[in-house]
Amino acid sequence: MPARGRNRDDSMNERRRANRVDFDGEATLVFQQDNHPVSLDDISVMGARLNSSTPLTLPAASPVILTITLEDSDITLTLPAKVQRQQGRDIGIMFDRPSVDDMQHLRRIVMLHQGDDGEDDPATLLTPES
Repeated sequence: MPARGRNRDDSMNERRRANRVDFDGEATLVFQQDNHPVSLDDISVMGARLNSSTPLTLPAASPVILTITLEDSDITLTLPAKVQRQQGRDIGIMFDRPSVDDMQHLRRIVMLHQGDDGEDDPATLLTPES
């Protein structure tokens, strides 16, 4: 009789349920009060995949902060996170209780990039409606 419950493959699929979108942008990763420039490879409402221009040693589960300043906007997202994995300069983080405002902006970014047809200006989509 097969065992009930989730196996490892089910767990991996659960972690991938958040839609990831390619996001070509620059950001800063703060680790132990040091700022490290990183590029964003992709992002979801759950986390992001980053690439560091310099070698970093980030222990798994280390608390970090990802800051993203949106191009052509005065909006800066400050996203607390934990390191999930690191392979060389490739870093995976999972967001850890971002603010409501930052989460709303993050959702808009993901939504915008999922259906990006090049017609909408991201700065206007991220600005709260009056």
